[in-house]
Amino acid sequence: MHHDRKRQRLINPAGGEKVTFTAAETRGLGDLEFIQPPRTFALTPASVTALRAVFDHQDSLSGSGLDWGSGVGCLAIAAARIPRVTSVVGLEITAENVLAARDNAARNDVEAKVEFLRADSYAAATAARGEVMAGLQGTTRFVLANPPASSGDDGFGWRREVLRGARDFLVDGGVVFLSVSLQYGNRRIEGLEKDAHGFRHEGVLASTDWAPFDLTRPDLLTCLRLYAAEETRGGCPYEFHRGEAPGSSEPLSASGALLRFEETGQSPLTKWQVRCFRLRTAEIHRR
Repeated sequence: MHHDRKRQRLINPAGGEKVTFTAAETRGLGDLEFIQPPRTFALTPASVTALRAVFDHQDSLSGSGLDWGSGVGCLAIAAARIPRVTSVVGLEITAENVLAARDNAARNDVEAKVEFLRADSYAAATAARGEVMAGLQGTTRFVLANPPASSGDDGFGWRREVLRGARDFLVDGGVVFLSVSLQYGNRRIEGLEKDAHGFRHEGVLASTDWAPFDLTRPDLLTCLRLYAAEETRGGCPYEFHRGEAPGSSEPLSASGALLRFEETGQSPLTKWQVRCFRLRTAEIHRR
């Protein structure tokens, strides 16, 4: 299955990178070390916030799980360290990231509990892997997802797809830990319950303070331009904040943020957040 929406990701530079977390940072899950080879997806503030959600809410994760868009495997590997988690399947579209994720699983001694598959969203790249995915339908207790922005829509498309697709895999009461940064605005975030009926939004699991939406990053500058184009088409406004007294200022639209960046070089502010959505299958059947 091929999707027209493209992914906007930050790619590691030629030298790659190593990222470590201590046992204190992982809330008792032990030291973690992730190697990010060149041309694989880099860890960003959103990635680290997604990891914090796993570290801080271990009691919400058990049984089998999926890591949607697993990159180099960080979320799946962290979840696999939780004793009550029995297995995690990471789904990743890029072959280089799948290989790096498998190496990271071995590096962190969880290769017996983690499997990484080539997949486009929830669709496995091969028939054999498709059989693995079929076996997970209706048996999965959690989905972890730190989706990139999508292009060709309002940038929110992959988040809607994560939830819609998760309904095929989750048991009743299963949860999705979904990265949703604050600039998307309350109307889009609240609209996820309607976009993917059956899910209830249970609030924020992890959040940064106000942080730059760093427009020196090419992927984020591309996102801002896509957001501004969506506003020009009449779409729901985005909600950034200025750098000066962000708690008291009026929200800054994507168009306004882009204009200010072009004039001053200043990046607007957002909060990188992870939210919990819980599936209630009875609500699906009532529709």
